[in-house]
Amino acid sequence: EIGGLRSEEFLSLNPQGKMPTMSCSDTGFSIPESDTICRYLLTTYADKGPSFQPNDCKSNLLCRLHDMYLTTIQGCLYKNQPPFGIYSTRKDALEEFRCQLNVIEDLLEAGDDYLCGSEISLADATIFPTMVFAKHMMPKFGYADALPAKIDAWFESV
Repeated sequence: EIGGLRSEEFLSLNPQGKMPTMSCSDTGFSIPESDTICRYLLTTYADKGPSFQPNDCKSNLLCRLHDMYLTTIQGCLYKNQPPFGIYSTRKDALEEFRCQLNVIEDLLEAGDDYLCGSEISLADATIFPTMVFAKHMMPKFGYADALPAKIDAWFESV
C-alpha cells in the first residue's frame, strides 16, 4: 500500500526506488539490497535455526551463478525496453536466462528438499525471489514451462 517504487512514500524508505527493501523496527531504518538484508538477518538471527552462513561450496556457487548470470539480465522479465544486460533484445536475454537456469538445474539433485540438500541454505534465500519473477513472468513471453524440472519442484515445495 505504499503506492509504487517511485512514490514519495517508497522513496522515503529507499531513495533508489528499488526492490527489495526491508523496513526494520530494530534499527529504525529501512535496509535496501538483497545482500545487505541477508547479512542483517544472518547476524541478527545467527542463533536461530539453520546457519545461512556461506560456508558451503555448492551454496556459494549457486549464489554466485545467480548474482553474475541471472540478476544481470533478469530485467528482461519486467523492464519495458532494452538493454537487458548485454542483450539488445528481450528474446536473446530470455534465451540466456533459460540457459543459466539450466546451468543451475544441472547442479541440483532430484528429490532434495532444498537446493543444497536437506537443509535450507543461503542459495535458497538468494535464488527464490528471482524464481518468483521467472515463474510468473516467463509464461507471458511464451515459455510455458518457466522453470526447469528440479528448480520448479523445489520452488513449489518451498
